[in-house]
Amino acid sequence: MLDIVRRNPLAFLVAALLHLLLVALLVVGVDWREKPKPLASDAKVVQARVIDERRVQEEMKRLEAQAERKRRAAEAARRKEQQRLAELKKRREAEKRRLARLEKERKAREKAAAEARRRAEAEKRRLAELKRKEEALRKRQEAEKRRLAELQKKRRAEAEKKRKAEEARRKAEAEKKRRAEEARRRAEAEKKRKAEEARRRAEAEKKRKAEEARRRAEAEARERELQAQFEAERRASEAARIMRLIQDKVARNWNPPPGTLDKGLKCKVHVRLGPSGSVLAVSVVESSGHPAFDRSVEAAVWKSRRLPMPDDPALRSRNEFRNHTFIFDPSRNP
Repeated sequence: MLDIVRRNPLAFLVAALLHLLLVALLVVGVDWREKPKPLASDAKVVQARVIDERRVQEEMKRLEAQAERKRRAAEAARRKEQQRLAELKKRREAEKRRLARLEKERKAREKAAAEARRRAEAEKRRLAELKRKEEALRKRQEAEKRRLAELQKKRRAEAEKKRKAEEARRKAEAEKKRRAEEARRRAEAEKKRKAEEARRRAEAEKKRKAEEARRRAEAEARERELQAQFEAERRASEAARIMRLIQDKVARNWNPPPGTLDKGLKCKVHVRLGPSGSVLAVSVVESSGHPAFDRSVEAAVWKSRRLPMPDDPALRSRNEFRNHTFIFDPSRNP
């Protein structure tokens, strides 16, 4: 109920006033001085009560209507006040935002003005510094011009001095060169004369040595040729001797296949020997056309086991004595 009173205080006040007024009317309408009379079945009494009740009802309706009008008026006034307060609040908020915006703009303007002042001060300082530097540069340039003028003057004096010294030096150098050239020509002529004499002697000595070397080379060539011929003949003789010995030994160890002695068969055999003459490999490089004959020759070589080798170790190490190829012909080995 308190919540209802807090929400509608005016309606509650109007209702309380109506109840108080009703009680007052009831009290005033009763004559307390009149003694009570016994009730009778008279219609007039009932009519009086009806009229009083009607008046009370009308008064109550009037009061209620008045209270309703007041309530409505109060409600309208309250709504109007609330609307006014809301509008005022809205205007205050708008004013607050406007003032904030104005304050922000003011601060921005102040900041921009401060920035402009700072930039102006900086530009002023920069221009002053630039002016100071330009003045310093002008002074340095003037000092440099004076220094260059003095330097050029000094250089011209030094150049003149050098020119005179160079001219004297060239004259002395030319004289010295002329004398040196004259001495050189005399020395060159003497040198050429001696060189030509030495060349002729060297040429004669060279020809003599060349002729002597040619005769010695020819003699040595003839000696080598004779030696090579002798060596070739000796190797050929030794090879023929060893070949005969090998063929004889192989023929002694050969066991001819039946029916091959009178057919004139022969084959070429390759034999690889070790340093001591031991048989390492045997192969028929040209067949006789008779496989049994070829195999019998290979068997005879293997049976020989060790074949004759040259007595000279130098000849024994040669490839021609370590790898023999010979023709085995029984008709030549009766």
